[in-house]
Amino acid sequence: MTEEKKSDKNLPEEKDGNINGISISSFLQMLEQERHTCSVHVHSGDKYGVLYFDNGNLIDAVHENLPGIDAAYSIVSWENSSIALNDAVSRQQQIDQPLGYILLNAAKQQDEETDTMATLPKTTWLLSETKNGSDFRDAVNTLSSIPSIRYFYLLNKAGKIVVHSAPNTELGELLIYCIITSSNLRKTLNVKSPRRIHMHMEDGTSILIIPKAGKIIGLMLEEHSSADEIASRINTGLSVK
Repeated sequence: MTEEKKSDKNLPEEKDGNINGISISSFLQMLEQERHTCSVHVHSGDKYGVLYFDNGNLIDAVHENLPGIDAAYSIVSWENSSIALNDAVSRQQQIDQPLGYILLNAAKQQDEETDTMATLPKTTWLLSETKNGSDFRDAVNTLSSIPSIRYFYLLNKAGKIVVHSAPNTELGELLIYCIITSSNLRKTLNVKSPRRIHMHMEDGTSILIIPKAGKIIGLMLEEHSSADEIASRINTGLSVK
């Protein structure tokens, strides 16, 4: 593993040695895309942890006495974190899961913890000017009618969340990360864009992403849900669009 760190010219500005104004998930995605080799020191209240990157890959994490993967899940879930970027140190690889998978699972767990006292998901419109637009309104009606959809996110072409039914928006932000990663892979392999992205989670639930004309549909599905059946119902429900 190389000890050199790539140029930080594309990273957020540091203040007093710490990087502010960016979420930890967005910052880690940036490190991955820029293929940095470094260590990331994270403070949140009285909690402290370190994430180790090699050429953009998360290879290890340290927090208390937790194993690398458990430490990573803990650190990426912290809020109001203070981030400091340090030089690389020699570490053996202890984490095999991709960063995107870890971030998605962590965001999903946060959503579920936030929703423990809720009875039914509440639809929240974030861009008020689209609430009266028939395109997104019809999509909300279609998605709300499918019982096996636990939560849904609707994003516009600019990647902004228009409406969602989940307790928070962090998972929605990671859907864009998945789309960008898929697009980069498509360009590398010189193949057509996927009609949908389906990711299975550790607890049996899954995340389904469907690029649609003028929008991106992100869904969290109940365990044993059929992605084919749900995609078909969505296509039928939005066939007039």
